[in-house]
Amino acid sequence: MSVAELLYGSLAPVYDVIFGALLQPGRRRAMALLNPRPGERILEVGVGTGYGINDYPAGCHVVAIDLSRAMIERSARRLDANHRAMVALAQMDAAHLGVRDGCFDAVYVPHTINVVKDPMAVGRELLRVCKPEGRILFLGHFDGIPETSNLINDLAGKIATAADVNWSLRLETFLRGLGMRATAIESVNAPRLSSIVVCERTSVELEAD
Repeated sequence: MSVAELLYGSLAPVYDVIFGALLQPGRRRAMALLNPRPGERILEVGVGTGYGINDYPAGCHVVAIDLSRAMIERSARRLDANHRAMVALAQMDAAHLGVRDGCFDAVYVPHTINVVKDPMAVGRELLRVCKPEGRILFLGHFDGIPETSNLINDLAGKIATAADVNWSLRLETFLRGLGMRATAIESVNAPRLSSIVVCERTSVELEAD
Protein backbone atom coordinates (compact mmCIF):
# COMPACT_ATOMS: atom_id res chain seq x y z
CA MET A 1 0.00 0.00 0.00
CA SER A 2 1.43 3.40 -1.02
CA VAL A 3 1.96 6.34 1.33
CA ALA A 4 -0.67 8.33 -0.59
CA GLU A 5 -3.22 5.53 -0.25
CA LEU A 6 -2.58 5.33 3.49
CA LEU A 7 -3.01 9.10 3.79
CA TYR A 8 -6.33 9.24 1.95
CA GLY A 9 -7.54 6.13 3.68
CA SER A 10 -6.96 7.81 7.04
CA LEU A 11 -8.93 10.85 5.83
CA ALA A 12 -11.97 8.83 4.78
CA PRO A 13 -13.82 9.04 8.14
CA VAL A 14 -13.59 12.86 8.23
CA TYR A 15 -13.60 13.59 4.50
CA ASP A 16 -17.27 14.59 4.38
CA VAL A 17 -16.83 17.00 7.27
CA ILE A 18 -14.07 18.85 5.40
CA PHE A 19 -15.06 18.39 1.75
CA GLY A 20 -18.73 17.45 1.89
CA ALA A 21 -21.63 19.90 1.96
CA LEU A 22 -19.32 22.92 1.71
CA LEU A 23 -18.19 21.89 -1.78
CA GLN A 24 -21.44 20.32 -2.99
CA PRO A 25 -22.73 23.43 -4.84
CA GLY A 26 -19.60 23.34 -7.01
CA ARG A 27 -20.01 19.63 -7.66
CA ARG A 28 -23.61 20.10 -8.78
CA ARG A 29 -22.68 22.95 -11.09
CA ALA A 30 -19.85 20.84 -12.51
CA MET A 31 -22.32 18.02 -13.20
CA ALA A 32 -24.60 20.45 -15.03
CA LEU A 33 -21.71 21.62 -17.24
CA LEU A 34 -20.46 18.07 -17.79
CA ASN A 35 -24.00 17.29 -18.98
CA PRO A 36 -23.79 13.48 -19.15
CA ARG A 37 -26.15 12.14 -21.77
CA PRO A 38 -27.92 8.77 -22.06
CA GLY A 39 -25.61 6.10 -23.42
CA GLU A 40 -22.40 8.00 -22.62
CA ARG A 41 -19.53 6.43 -20.68
CA ILE A 42 -18.13 8.73 -18.00
CA LEU A 43 -14.92 8.35 -15.97
CA GLU A 44 -14.88 10.08 -12.58
CA VAL A 45 -11.34 10.46 -11.22
CA GLY A 46 -11.16 10.88 -7.45
CA VAL A 47 -14.63 9.86 -6.31
CA GLY A 48 -13.68 10.21 -2.64
CA THR A 49 -16.55 9.16 -0.39
CA GLY A 50 -19.01 9.54 -3.26
CA TYR A 51 -20.60 12.73 -2.04
CA GLY A 52 -21.90 13.55 -5.54
CA ILE A 53 -22.14 10.03 -6.94
CA ASN A 54 -25.95 9.98 -6.99
CA ASP A 55 -26.19 13.15 -9.09
CA TYR A 56 -25.54 11.37 -12.39
CA PRO A 57 -28.63 11.34 -14.63
CA ALA A 58 -30.24 8.08 -15.67
CA GLY A 59 -28.96 6.38 -18.80
CA CYS A 60 -25.23 7.09 -18.59
CA HIS A 61 -22.59 4.57 -17.51
CA VAL A 62 -20.03 5.69 -14.93
CA VAL A 63 -16.69 4.28 -13.81
CA ALA A 64 -15.68 6.08 -10.61
CA ILE A 65 -12.16 5.54 -9.30
CA ASP A 66 -10.08 6.50 -6.29
CA LEU A 67 -6.61 5.64 -5.06
CA SER A 68 -7.95 4.75 -1.61
CA ARG A 69 -9.80 1.51 -0.91
CA ALA A 70 -11.37 3.12 2.19
CA MET A 71 -12.83 5.91 0.02
CA ILE A 72 -14.19 3.39 -2.49
CA GLU A 73 -15.89 1.44 0.30
CA ARG A 74 -17.59 4.59 1.58
CA SER A 75 -18.70 5.48 -1.95
CA ALA A 76 -20.23 2.02 -2.34
CA ARG A 77 -22.28 2.52 0.82
CA ARG A 78 -23.49 5.90 -0.42
CA LEU A 79 -24.77 4.65 -3.81
CA ASP A 80 -28.56 4.69 -3.90
CA ALA A 81 -30.70 2.00 -5.50
CA ASN A 82 -31.11 3.94 -8.75
CA HIS A 83 -27.35 4.28 -9.30
CA ARG A 84 -25.99 0.87 -8.28
CA ALA A 85 -26.58 -0.56 -11.75
CA MET A 86 -25.04 2.38 -13.62
CA VAL A 87 -21.94 3.15 -11.50
CA ALA A 88 -18.90 0.87 -11.26
CA LEU A 89 -16.40 1.68 -8.49
CA ALA A 90 -12.72 0.76 -8.77
CA GLN A 91 -9.50 1.37 -6.90
CA MET A 92 -7.07 2.85 -9.41
CA ASP A 93 -4.12 5.24 -9.71
CA ALA A 94 -5.03 8.20 -11.93
CA ALA A 95 -1.51 8.22 -13.38
CA HIS A 96 -1.82 4.56 -14.47
CA LEU A 97 -5.38 3.91 -15.56
CA GLY A 98 -6.16 0.27 -16.24
CA VAL A 99 -8.56 0.93 -19.11
CA ARG A 100 -8.19 0.96 -22.88
CA ASP A 101 -7.58 4.02 -25.05
CA GLY A 102 -10.50 6.23 -26.02
CA CYS A 103 -13.21 4.37 -24.14
CA PHE A 104 -14.89 7.34 -22.39
CA ASP A 105 -17.06 10.10 -23.80
CA ALA A 106 -16.22 12.40 -20.89
CA VAL A 107 -13.86 12.54 -17.91
CA TYR A 108 -14.77 14.32 -14.68
CA VAL A 109 -11.96 15.22 -12.23
CA PRO A 110 -13.39 16.71 -8.99
CA HIS A 111 -10.86 18.10 -6.49
CA THR A 112 -8.16 15.66 -7.59
CA ILE A 113 -5.71 17.30 -9.99
CA ASN A 114 -4.26 19.47 -7.19
CA VAL A 115 -3.36 16.50 -5.01
CA VAL A 116 -1.71 14.13 -7.49
CA LYS A 117 2.08 13.90 -7.57
CA ASP A 118 2.40 14.65 -11.29
CA PRO A 119 -0.57 16.57 -12.79
CA MET A 120 0.87 16.38 -16.29
CA ALA A 121 1.22 12.59 -16.15
CA VAL A 122 -2.37 12.32 -14.94
CA GLY A 123 -3.52 14.72 -17.66
CA ARG A 124 -1.89 12.58 -20.34
CA GLU A 125 -3.68 9.49 -19.01
CA LEU A 126 -7.00 11.31 -19.06
CA LEU A 127 -6.44 12.27 -22.67
CA ARG A 128 -5.50 8.69 -23.52
CA VAL A 129 -8.73 7.20 -22.19
CA CYS A 130 -11.02 9.98 -23.44
CA LYS A 131 -12.36 9.87 -27.00
CA PRO A 132 -10.71 12.43 -29.32
CA GLU A 133 -13.96 14.38 -29.55
CA GLY A 134 -14.71 13.91 -25.84
CA ARG A 135 -14.62 16.45 -23.04
CA ILE A 136 -12.65 16.65 -19.81
CA LEU A 137 -13.90 18.66 -16.85
CA PHE A 138 -11.65 19.68 -13.97
CA LEU A 139 -13.03 21.00 -10.69
CA GLY A 140 -10.26 22.38 -8.51
CA HIS A 141 -7.98 25.32 -7.84
CA PHE A 142 -5.92 26.90 -10.61
CA ASP A 143 -3.66 29.93 -10.66
CA GLY A 144 -4.51 32.49 -13.30
CA ILE A 145 -8.27 32.74 -12.73
CA PRO A 146 -9.06 36.26 -11.47
CA GLU A 147 -12.27 35.34 -9.63
CA THR A 148 -10.34 33.12 -7.20
CA SER A 149 -7.65 35.69 -6.45
CA ASN A 150 -8.38 37.05 -2.96
CA LEU A 151 -7.05 37.15 0.60
CA ILE A 152 -8.86 33.94 1.57
CA ASN A 153 -7.24 32.24 -1.41
CA ASP A 154 -3.81 33.36 -0.19
CA LEU A 155 -4.47 31.93 3.28
CA ALA A 156 -5.92 28.71 1.89
CA GLY A 157 -2.89 28.40 -0.37
CA LYS A 158 -0.50 28.47 2.56
CA ILE A 159 -2.46 25.78 4.37
CA ALA A 160 -2.82 23.69 1.22
CA THR A 161 0.87 23.92 0.37
CA ALA A 162 1.78 22.80 3.88
CA ALA A 163 -0.49 19.78 3.31
CA ASP A 164 1.37 18.95 0.07
CA VAL A 165 -1.43 20.22 -2.18
CA ASN A 166 -0.36 21.79 -5.49
CA TRP A 167 -2.14 25.14 -5.02
CA SER A 168 -0.08 26.94 -7.64
CA LEU A 169 -1.05 24.86 -10.68
CA ARG A 170 -1.15 27.38 -13.51
CA LEU A 171 -4.15 26.75 -15.74
CA GLU A 172 -2.72 28.16 -18.97
CA THR A 173 0.55 26.25 -18.61
CA PHE A 174 -1.20 23.02 -17.65
CA LEU A 175 -3.61 23.06 -20.59
CA ARG A 176 -1.03 24.17 -23.13
CA GLY A 177 1.32 21.37 -22.07
CA LEU A 178 -1.42 18.82 -22.65
CA GLY A 179 -2.63 20.20 -25.95
CA MET A 180 -6.00 21.22 -24.52
CA ARG A 181 -8.01 24.42 -24.41
CA ALA A 182 -10.75 25.59 -22.06
CA THR A 183 -14.22 25.93 -23.57
CA ALA A 184 -15.74 27.14 -20.29
CA ILE A 185 -14.35 28.43 -16.99
CA GLU A 186 -16.56 29.16 -14.00
CA SER A 187 -15.57 29.81 -10.38
CA VAL A 188 -17.75 28.16 -7.73
CA ASN A 189 -18.48 27.78 -4.02
CA ALA A 190 -18.26 30.39 -1.31
CA PRO A 191 -15.64 31.65 -0.94
CA ARG A 192 -14.66 31.23 -4.60
CA LEU A 193 -11.52 29.13 -4.29
CA SER A 194 -12.45 26.46 -6.84
CA SER A 195 -13.09 26.67 -10.57
CA ILE A 196 -14.74 24.43 -13.11
CA VAL A 197 -12.74 24.14 -16.32
CA VAL A 198 -14.30 22.32 -19.27
CA CYS A 199 -11.67 21.28 -21.82
CA GLU A 200 -11.29 19.85 -25.28
CA ARG A 201 -8.31 18.86 -27.38
CA THR A 202 -6.54 21.30 -29.66
CA SER A 203 -4.35 20.48 -32.64
CA VAL A 204 -1.27 21.31 -30.57
CA GLU A 205 1.04 18.38 -30.00
CA LEU A 206 1.94 17.41 -26.47
CA GLU A 207 5.11 18.98 -25.14
CA ALA A 208 7.96 16.67 -24.36
CA ASP A 209 8.64 15.75 -20.74
